Amino acid sequence: MKSRVIFVSLVLGLGLAAEQATAATTFTDDSPAANKPATALLVNGTEKQFASYVEQRVSRFARKSDWQNYIKVVSLYNQNPVAVLSLNKATRDSFNNAANQVNEQLAKRSDSEASRWLTQANYTTRMINFLWDTDRRASEPLELE
Repeated sequence: MKSRVIFVSLVLGLGLAAEQATAATTFTDDSPAANKPATALLVNGTEKQFASYVEQRVSRFARKSDWQNYIKVVSLYNQNPVAVLSLNKATRDSFNNAANQVNEQLAKRSDSEASRWLTQANYTTRMINFLWDTDRRASEPLELE
């Protein structure tokens, strides 16, 4: 009987110690970025796959300057995100016009791959515009009242 009590106490003690160890080493990331997979943006080489898809499936559009402007800014963003901040207003406007054209062309397609690329292109465009907007606001003087 005594050995059973010791055994049960030992099992319960080890169980509680293991539970505390698990609780101590569990990290919870509740940031908004944690809910988005890394594949939500055209990064880490996926912009090249996207360019290949557009050149194969939407070849007429791929020959236009809008597409060249769009992919040039996205590639620059992937090489060095800070570098997009140095682009002038005309290039930024051209990029946004091209992004609208990309969205229209992909929305016309009915395959699921086009839908996935459309989502990634939208997230990437929004991220680049967010950087530009943040940079613009940071460069404006603060008005104290």
